[in-house]
Amino acid sequence: MQKIKSMNKATISADIVSSTELTQGALSQLQSEMKAFVKQIGIEYKGSWGRLSKGDSVEIYIDNPQDSLRIALLLKTLVKKFKIDTECVGNDTDKKRLDMFKTYGIRIAIGVGEMRIANKRTNMLDGEAIYASGRAIERQRTSNKSKIVIKNTLFFDSSDSKLTQQINAYLGFLDVLFKRATERQCEVVYYRLSGKSENEISEQLGIKQSVVNQHSTTFGWNAVEQLLKYYEQMEF
Repeated sequence: MQKIKSMNKATISADIVSSTELTQGALSQLQSEMKAFVKQIGIEYKGSWGRLSKGDSVEIYIDNPQDSLRIALLLKTLVKKFKIDTECVGNDTDKKRLDMFKTYGIRIAIGVGEMRIANKRTNMLDGEAIYASGRAIERQRTSNKSKIVIKNTLFFDSSDSKLTQQINAYLGFLDVLFKRATERQCEVVYYRLSGKSENEISEQLGIKQSVVNQHSTTFGWNAVEQLLKYYEQMEF
């Protein structure tokens, strides 16, 4: 098995909010987009790879921990920009759960620590980082609960309690931005996170550059960008 050097790596564990309320067609389309996303991460971030499991969950191994927040936010915006019609749902309870999906999209936990095994060929992950991110997501599970209460959707865990507390405070701020964000705003931010300029996004989406700028500003992109720069310079 492939052994990892004794240095910290990062993992992401995530699960879609209210996935059971999506139609089979919608869920299949979202799964397809997430598979394509995971594949692209493996191309753009050297040594990183991921896998989908249980239909509504994803795990990603990240060789460079400094990349983990950007990848997490890319995944968040990918799901939040996914278009789904809640008006055709007749049952009020089902509609409320679908509204939860539109509001929160996906829960994501970043774990940082040593990894004993990260073998893409055998699809095996074992080590401190994946245990940390997995536990953080497991604590948020709402399956089979009649009443769902979601306070946060972005989490960080590591063996360094001070670092964990600090980063979770930043993620709490990002959660506020994402909760109020529209599909279009998340679409614009997804491409900003991917490194595209406003002019490139304007051409991609077929909208004016000024509209792209408005969506970025309303979302709070400048603050996100500054936080990313800080995170990507941290020592893990």
